[in-house]
Formats: sequence, C-alpha cells, structure tokens
Amino acid sequence: MTATTTQTRMSLVLASRALVNSPVPPLLAAGLGFAGAVLIAADATGPLRTAVVLVALLVVPGLPVVRALGLRDPIGRAALVVAVSAAIDAVIGLAMVWTHQWVPLPAAGLLLLVGGWVSLGQGVQTVRTVPRPQFVRTALPTAVLVRAVTASGVLVTGLALWAVGTSQSSSTGLGEWGLLTALPVTWWIGAALVFAVTLVTLVDRRHHVLVRGVASVALVLVMYGTTNLVSAEPRPPWVFKHIAVTAYIMEHGGVDPSIDIYNRWPGFFGFSAFLGAATGTLDAAAPVRWAEIAFALADGALVLGIARALGVKGRWATVAAVLFSAANWVGQDYYSPQAFAFFLFLAAVLIALTVLRGTPNRIGVWTATVTGRLFRARRSAVATAVLPRSRAAVTTAAVVVVVLQFVITASHQLTPFVVVAAFVPLLVLGYLRPWWLAVPLTLLPVLYLLPNLGYIQEHFGLTTGFDPVSNVTAEATSIAIPSLATTLQSRAVLAITALVAVCAVVGLVRMIRSGHARRALVVLWLAACPIVLVFGQSYGGEAKFRVVLLSAPFLAIAAVHAFHGRGRRLGAMALVLTVVTGLFVGATFQAEQANQTASADVAAARWLDGRFASDDSLTTVGTFPSIISGNYDNYTRHWGQVDSLESESAWFPDGITAKDLTGVLQDRDYGGRAWIVFSSSQRADAIARGILTAAQIDAIQRSVAAESTLRYDRDGVLIYEVDDAA
Repeated sequence: MTATTTQTRMSLVLASRALVNSPVPPLLAAGLGFAGAVLIAADATGPLRTAVVLVALLVVPGLPVVRALGLRDPIGRAALVVAVSAAIDAVIGLAMVWTHQWVPLPAAGLLLLVGGWVSLGQGVQTVRTVPRPQFVRTALPTAVLVRAVTASGVLVTGLALWAVGTSQSSSTGLGEWGLLTALPVTWWIGAALVFAVTLVTLVDRRHHVLVRGVASVALVLVMYGTTNLVSAEPRPPWVFKHIAVTAYIMEHGGVDPSIDIYNRWPGFFGFSAFLGAATGTLDAAAPVRWAEIAFALADGALVLGIARALGVKGRWATVAAVLFSAANWVGQDYYSPQAFAFFLFLAAVLIALTVLRGTPNRIGVWTATVTGRLFRARRSAVATAVLPRSRAAVTTAAVVVVVLQFVITASHQLTPFVVVAAFVPLLVLGYLRPWWLAVPLTLLPVLYLLPNLGYIQEHFGLTTGFDPVSNVTAEATSIAIPSLATTLQSRAVLAITALVAVCAVVGLVRMIRSGHARRALVVLWLAACPIVLVFGQSYGGEAKFRVVLLSAPFLAIAAVHAFHGRGRRLGAMALVLTVVTGLFVGATFQAEQANQTASADVAAARWLDGRFASDDSLTTVGTFPSIISGNYDNYTRHWGQVDSLESESAWFPDGITAKDLTGVLQDRDYGGRAWIVFSSSQRADAIARGILTAAQIDAIQRSVAAESTLRYDRDGVLIYEVDDAA
C-alpha cells in the first residue's frame, strides 16, 4: 500500500468520524422537517411537496434515534435512518388503521415538527459541546485523479447508453426469452460498460471509494431498474392486489379483517397509505415502479453495513453488497409486504451486530473452540473486539429492534419467525446482548398470531406437515410458459445459489482456519437459520424461495472471505461476479414474459371495477387484474366470486365446454350479475402454456356472445354481462 493511498484512507476515516459528531445532518434534518410540515399545512400540491415530504418522512423521524446509537459507518448509518424512519411511520399508520382514525396529514405534520425540533436540539447541542472537526486536507494524487476521471467518463457513457436503450425498449409482445431479445444493442453496450467500471473498481483498490460506490449503485440500477422502467404497467401481475389494499386504506381510513389476510397484517399497507396521503400522492399505484429499485439499493446498503460490522474491511464490503444484489434472483423486491419486512430484518441485524454485540458465554466460547479444532485452525482464536457502548445506546438499540420486530410482525407472516430464529440463539450464547431481548422478540409474533390463528387454519392451514423435504420440494404455482427458455432460467437461478453457496463454504472455512471461528459461526447461523421456514409449511411451494432470499445476504458476506488476497483470488472474485451477474440478468429478464400485464387488460379492469357489485361474479380466461382498486372487497365477499377458465379446466379432463361454464356460473350465482372477460393476451397465454386450446376458448366465447350482452369492446378485450335469461 502506498503512502498516498494510506493518507487518503486516513482522511476518509477521520472525515467519517467527524461527520458522526457534526451538527450539519441534524440541522439539515430540522430544516427538512419544518419545510415538510409547512407544505402539508399549506396544502401545497405538485412534485415539490411530494419530494420534500417523502424525503422528510424517510429521514427526520429516524435520524435522532440512529445518532443516539453512535454508528460510524456512513452508508450503514444512512440506510438505518431510512429503516427506522419507515418503522416509525409504519407504527403511526398502524395506529390509525386499527383505530379507524385516519388523519394522515395532521399526523405527518406533527411527526415532522416533533422530529424537526428534536433534530434542531441535537444540532445546537453538538455545536456547543463538540469541538470543530479537524479534517485532514490532502491533495488528490495525480494517478488517483486520472483513474477517477477515466472511470467516471466510462460510467457516464454507459449510463447514457443504458438510458437510451431502455427508452427504446418495450415490454409488449414478449416471447419466451422475455426482455433478453427485446432490448436493443445500445442497452447491452451501456450495461456492459457499467459492469466493467464496477468490476475494475472492485478489483483494483487504487480506485477512489466514491467512484467505486457510484459504479456499484449504477450497476444495481441497471439490474433492477430496467424491467420496471420498460414495463408499461405495474409488475408482476399479483402486485395489483397490493395496490388495491393500499387504496382501500386510503379510501376507508381503516382495515376490515373479514376481507382477507392483508387486512390482518396491514403494516406495510398502512405505511404506504400514510406516505401516499402525506405526500399528496393519492394514486396508490404511483410508487410501484420505483419500489423495486428503492428496496434493492436500501438492502444493498444494509448488507454493506452488516459486512463491515462482521469485520469485512475496505472494498470487500462493497463486493459483498454487489454479490448479494447479483445473487438475489428470488424477485421479492417489488412493492410487497415481504420486501418491506426483509428490509427491516436487515436493519435489525445491522443494529444488533454493531450496538448489541456481546462476548460469548462459556457455551459460545466452547462452540467456537471446538469448531476451530475441527477445521484445524492455523492460529488461536481471535477474540472479536466489542466496542464499549453506553447503557443509553444499548437500551435505545434494544427498543429499536423490538419496534422493528413489531412492524415486521404486523406486515408479514413468516419474516418475524426468522427474526426469532436468527436472534434468540445468539442472545442465549452471549454473542448479542441483553439476553432478555429474546423475550419480546419471541412473544410479539406469537401473540399476534393467536387472534388470527383460526383464520389461518380455516383459509390456509397452519402447517402443511412437518416434513422439511416435502415442503422444500413442493411445486410453486407458476405462470411461466413452458419452453427451453424457462428451463434454462430455472437452471440459471439454481446455478447462482449453488455458486455463491460453494464460495460461502470456502469463505467460512478460511475464516475459521484464520482464527475467526466466532465470527464465522455468527455468519453461518444467520445464513442457515431461515431453514426453519420449511419445517412446518411449504407456503404454497414458495417457502424454499424465502429461505434463499433470507440467506442470500450472509452467503454473500461469507463468500467474500473466499476471495481475500491477491492474484488468483482477485481473478476468482472477478470471474464469480461476472458469472453471477450474467446469470442474474439472463434469469430475471427472461422471466419478464410472465411478469407483464397488458395495458388493455388494466384499462378493462378499471372499467369493470366501477360497475362490479358485491354480489356479482367474474369469470376470465386466465390471469386478469380484477382486484385493482379500493373497491376490491366487492370481489372477495363470496367463495369463488372471481374465477378463470384456466382454473376450472382442471375439473374437466376432457376439456371445458360452454355447457360446463353454464354449470359453473350457476354454482357461483350470488344474486348479482355475472361478468365474463375475454382478452387477446389471456387467450394467447393460455394457449401457449397448453392449459386451453384455441378451439375451446373460441367455442366458449361464441356461446357467451350468443347468450349475453357485450358491454365492453376495446383493444382486444371483450366484457360480457350474462343475461338473466341465460
């Protein structure tokens, strides 16, 4: 390491430490909070209010709390500010929806005022008590400047080409290869340049940390932003129900547990509705396009912070974050409760590993010692340094973790139990403190489940059997078109996980053999504990995917330790990142052929939504965005109120006919009107997947047309109202 590099890094370290005690962040937060409160009070409209209030609600409430924790890592600290703010916003949203006292504007204004005054107090106190920071001013070496300018130029060029290619792309009429064949050459050149800059800055430590960070963010934007920016409608198709639940809360100011499970776990939807109302964004679908990008960036920042908390230094923490982003193929970052819960879970882990770290007890020490002996550690165990924390910081951190667990519990059914599995053993063995934190973390999901136990048992079943193998191998519902492309896609995602897992095993062994058995056991447990999800429930065949998702951050962190070093190890890191990123793009972009919803179907669904009554029934050919707005409870009042020819065809092995459909409609007659929707996109999809034939669909449509009244005919979508005489 050269002297100039050492001096530059010392400057960054000192600047980071000074920023922790700087009065600038709280004073800026105070101004932001007051500005947001004024815009809300003035009932301002437009993008200015939306931007200011949104940023304020995601920064001002959490900043004073995170500053009290004393974290030094700037990226992890920034991500925690957003996570803690989101948790506080969610608690306020839950309080309003549970009490049916929907007053989002006064609540948001008061929250910003209180947060602004607290931040102002912190800023003034810091000015009075903390000496002015002495930043080390060093000239940027010429070589570093040349590398930074060159890398930045290539990165800007790549982003420009990517943006042009994205704007020229369309998601309509995708074939079996999804977006892979729909993107122009311009996009591929731009994406390749962005990846090249990211890879070079990660391999070569001489590049400035700022260029490395910006390049990594740009790569995540390319990987996760393309599909959302190209798509004409919200994606994936099932996200429309999440939009509808949020719209329901915004319109009714509360929840109705009799409607569905989302109204029983409304944490995410209350949070989203609260932000929407406070920012003046009354269209619940507006944030959907940006949700996946936001979650991906926030999760990556938290993984970087967790990696540093676990001893990963320098650029290797960024490598862990990029590897996690490229290996996260599960596709749960979209606008959903599970994405929100996963984000808060990572925030809780980061707080625990930085503020609540403890010295393991005798059992914990013995476990680490035995592990070191089994793997023939080359050096004696290295005791992980536990920074002294004030009692106030530890208490604050414990309370924040409990609040995060409360919001997670009220948002998602599975994630809180992963929190219990992750934290309780580490608390019992002394790796985390205080031990009593295990009690509220365990009681919260159990006590929340008890009043909802009957509903779960009746509608879903509490368990699908205590057979982990069966739950792991259970088939998930798929809407993908069977083809060579989908076969390769399924193998690609398996290859991603297998490759990262192998690297993680190598990394864990290297950690143990180098004397860091304690740290390795913590990483290993955090990566392995999500397996508890498959012990009693297959979750519709998706439990295994949630295990992969929740393990991915810690597998990536473990894998980084396999690459520490120079020469061949750096080459191996570059090769693994290239392969994983390539497989990620291929697998996720191919799947877009199943993630799109036709604009014509969305427009027809909105037309029907304004006419559909609570006693009506709806029959479609396949997947149709019927549940699309705040009136969605009209579609869920009766059993089988919304059905499709695809699902009914399973009961007719010889093929469903018009006569069969008549019987189905009679069974689902609740006294209202019967609506039947045919669309060209659904027809093509059902035929391509071999569920229905063109002859079957056409025969049924002719029969329906002869006996019903055509109410809607636009862009290939036909909606019939079945006559009473039929």
